[in-house]
Amino acid sequence: MRIYLLLSSALLALALETSAQVTVKRYTPDGQTSETSQSSSNSRQRMERYPTALKYNIGSFFAGHYPFSLEQRLSPYFTAEVGLGLTLNNSTDAFLSDILYPGNYFYSSSSKVRLGGSQMINVKVFPSGDAYNDAFYFGFFLQNKEYNRKFAGISQDFVSFKRTFDQGLMLGYQIRSSKQVLIDLSLGLSNRYVNFPKVLESNTIDPNTGELMVVFDLSPEENRYQTIGIIGGLKIAYLLKERR
Repeated sequence: MRIYLLLSSALLALALETSAQVTVKRYTPDGQTSETSQSSSNSRQRMERYPTALKYNIGSFFAGHYPFSLEQRLSPYFTAEVGLGLTLNNSTDAFLSDILYPGNYFYSSSSKVRLGGSQMINVKVFPSGDAYNDAFYFGFFLQNKEYNRKFAGISQDFVSFKRTFDQGLMLGYQIRSSKQVLIDLSLGLSNRYVNFPKVLESNTIDPNTGELMVVFDLSPEENRYQTIGIIGGLKIAYLLKERR
């Protein structure tokens, strides 16, 4: 009889415990609650509260390019990014110029760097639907850049340029390192159009002082061509706008 009572009590306690179970909830860094079984939903809720990202590409420093951009999350699967930038001295291209363009003195040490600009736009697709979270993406981009330099001409100073226009495809990975910080790594291959007037260098004697002077001139022939471009990015993003 005693054994029967003990067994009945144990079964009753188990039944009460099972019927009294409640859904355990946890709080996200944004102050929202969600069921423990819905971690992916939590991640998307956190992401949706910050749909706009301000980004800076630190990977283009040695190319003398300083681009800022804004990226907007259009849906969990798509984002669009537009940007503007400043250009100064492209030390990377200057190093390669001696090999690729031995007759062009655009990067001559006698020239002076002048401020240039850049514009870009790209659209990204996230197959996993995790835009602004840890996720791979692919996309299409357009980018225009211009580098300017000033030269001492035979009769007067002039400014020449090297302009590139890229249209291509890219692959990348975004890392949500914290609540409002995002790291964007990308690599792209483009069809590149280049307008690069040829700068010629010559020596002349100053009629007033008799000193030997280095002067520059532009080749009368146009120098436009098409090639393959490789574009890499290491961007740091700060997520700006919060939706309540």
